[in-house]
Amino acid sequence: MKILLCSNTFEHIHHGPAKFANLLLEINRLHPAHEVRILTEDTHGDHPESQPQIYRLKLRLPFLLRPASQVIRMFHYYSKARRIAKEYPYDVLVFNNAFIGLWAAFDSRKPTVGMINDEKNIMTSLKGFRPDRQWIRQFIFRVPEQAAARRHSGIITNSNFLRRRVISAYQVPEERVKRLYKAIDLSVIPFRQGRPFGDRIRVLFVKADFRTGRLDVLIQALGNLPGYRFLLTVIGPGKQYEDKIIRMNQGAENVQLNCLGPQSQRVVYEHLQSHDMFCVPSDTEALGVANIEALASGISVISTRTGGIPEVLDNGRNGWLAEPGDPSDLANAIEECINSPQKRLEKAMQGKEFVTRFSKEKMVRSFLEIMEELCGYWHRSKTGRPAGTTGM
Repeated sequence: MKILLCSNTFEHIHHGPAKFANLLLEINRLHPAHEVRILTEDTHGDHPESQPQIYRLKLRLPFLLRPASQVIRMFHYYSKARRIAKEYPYDVLVFNNAFIGLWAAFDSRKPTVGMINDEKNIMTSLKGFRPDRQWIRQFIFRVPEQAAARRHSGIITNSNFLRRRVISAYQVPEERVKRLYKAIDLSVIPFRQGRPFGDRIRVLFVKADFRTGRLDVLIQALGNLPGYRFLLTVIGPGKQYEDKIIRMNQGAENVQLNCLGPQSQRVVYEHLQSHDMFCVPSDTEALGVANIEALASGISVISTRTGGIPEVLDNGRNGWLAEPGDPSDLANAIEECINSPQKRLEKAMQGKEFVTRFSKEKMVRSFLEIMEELCGYWHRSKTGRPAGTTGM
């Protein structure tokens, strides 16, 4: 099977979709009977020698057109994919963002598959109106995302939680919505067990969208524990938000802030080794790849009982879960973690075993099985026969 993945993020690996696109290339090594190539605007050169399976989409958006960037991408990606098909006759066209594949889903004569990576658009409704640009954007994009979910040959979500939300909210047949856990490369994350906490407990927060990640709730929770001193390292938010984060921390005298801004994957992994606990108490999270990486490192993980996070933390067996938006409950979970060294060790060891289900080998094998199943569904809907068969 020949697969072309369209991904507007690839080279700058700061979040799940970019990591997924890079790991998907492992199919070419692990399953040579299949082939994956990637079309992306986030790379250098059309065919760099080191990455001959990468196609570059040259896309420059004038400032005034940036609010419509996803719509513009929709046409540019599909137009380039049609040209690529002449030299690389792919069997299925996959979009890392289902919305960007909307036009392809209507026009393509080959099966198209879209990925929905979070529930932000699904959750947006008039009842929760907020007068800010992010809410307006999500409210507008909900309609085309729903259209894409219904029109694509299949939809891939990254958790059982999100799969149920897509089926229910967008009214898509169950057999066309698949769950694919995003993977991490376990071989590059050292596991360090048994972390004795010192006089200043080192807490790591990693999320660019610190508002959804509820950094404010984490700071309040740490401030509610005046009997302990904390070093809170924040990775992800741009430097332009540093003053806002410092103001969040003004009432927490026992919390020392260390704002590092966006960092490479290597730096994140280094901090997973040097810190005592990892805590991103999100309001919503479809899965939470950062929590998977944290479990793989052996650090104590504290998060919230929302979205797909309980699937990663095995409903609290691998870490601690608090109610979202509740600083008091989060503070209780943090204090229990601090005072339970044996439980920390047990949860870390359980987490080490549990994250093997998020290995890249399992992900690429599952991805190929999903592609076979969705393409078979598409062929049956078009011809009434399984793929690969011919009429009399």
